[in-house]
Amino acid sequence: MRCAGLIGALLASLLPAQAEPPSADQLNRAAGVPLFPAAGTLWDEEAGAVAERLGLPVESRTPADASYRLYPPDDARLFGCRPHSVSLSAREGQPVALNIIFANKGDSVGQFGRTVPGERPPPAAKILRDYGQAIAADDEALDAVLEALLGPATAEKTGAGGQLQERSRRRDWQGHALQLVSVRQEYVALRLVPPTVVGENARAERVTNRELRTRLAERVERRPNGDVVIRDIPMVNQGPKGFCVPATMERMLRHLGIPADMYLLAMAANTGPGGGTTVAGVVAAVRQAAQRHGRRVVTVAGRPAGSTVASWIESGVPVLWAIDTSGPVNQLINQRTRERLKVDDWGQWKESLRGARRAARQLARGADEGHVCLISGFNAETGEIALSDSWGPDYAERWITEEEAAAISQGSMAVVAW
Repeated sequence: MRCAGLIGALLASLLPAQAEPPSADQLNRAAGVPLFPAAGTLWDEEAGAVAERLGLPVESRTPADASYRLYPPDDARLFGCRPHSVSLSAREGQPVALNIIFANKGDSVGQFGRTVPGERPPPAAKILRDYGQAIAADDEALDAVLEALLGPATAEKTGAGGQLQERSRRRDWQGHALQLVSVRQEYVALRLVPPTVVGENARAERVTNRELRTRLAERVERRPNGDVVIRDIPMVNQGPKGFCVPATMERMLRHLGIPADMYLLAMAANTGPGGGTTVAGVVAAVRQAAQRHGRRVVTVAGRPAGSTVASWIESGVPVLWAIDTSGPVNQLINQRTRERLKVDDWGQWKESLRGARRAARQLARGADEGHVCLISGFNAETGEIALSDSWGPDYAERWITEEEAAAISQGSMAVVAW
């Protein structure tokens, strides 16, 4: 049953309108999960405790911040609607935002595109129509539920400005701003943030270039074997959809101190239903937001080699990289990375890569899909570069030879810098 069909039953369970705001228990019963603490606010709690209460696994953890994300099962409901992604952002151990994504052009297209074994898949036109209708239905139902609970909303603009701006309907409850955002044919989101970070009195946190350089330099790890690797790049798990470009750009922006969200980036970069974004599209989408934070987007020329990316990596800046990949290529990279963890003779390891270098050109022949990842490190001695993919913590650091990198590269690289 879609969200709109549940409105009547849910509203009937709520107490009649009254002068006093609803209790945390009333809101939690309407949500169907223990969203709010019995006393105080989400922002007063320890982030790990909130994540545990809501069943959100760790997505990323660095010395400064952390994120937790769950892609709920099909039968999950929150305020009567089906959530596709629930993520909690934290800074220095304290929650700073809770984002709930309902019907959207990434996750929902995969859902509506599913078929029963033996049946023909639905035509593309039906999938597109269904997810558009789901967005409209979720928006209507969520707005009705929130209005019954908290009264009329206030319209306001949110986001980083330019193409990364949203229009939300805001309702406040006991130290929480609930922002309902709906973008036609894109997504429906419910964002919970402290009231102090939104509205006319909000002040965007901005890290100075000098402070940023120091912070990033501290994240560069130089290992005895010659590896130079950037540590603590925020991880974003793109989930079961083709959002590698917006997810990877979110990671880069957050690493550079700029708030970001892959769903908003996907909208701004004109990502296709289910996925598919050009690097040029996402770069154009973030230019203005980067400028507002004193940053700039730079195109990196040349081959994806240590000599090309060294200056960026040594400064703590990862490089966004477009490649052609395939199942066999990913299997090769995974196997190589596992073998590399066991190496104790790096001279011998370098010799063992000779065959891989000679066979590198064959990789391009098996390429069957485009992908974007981060170059997060290099080793000038062994002629390797490190990749970081937006598939979760297990894919934070993988290794490939420079010749293999050249074979699968689409020739497009970019960085966000000062």
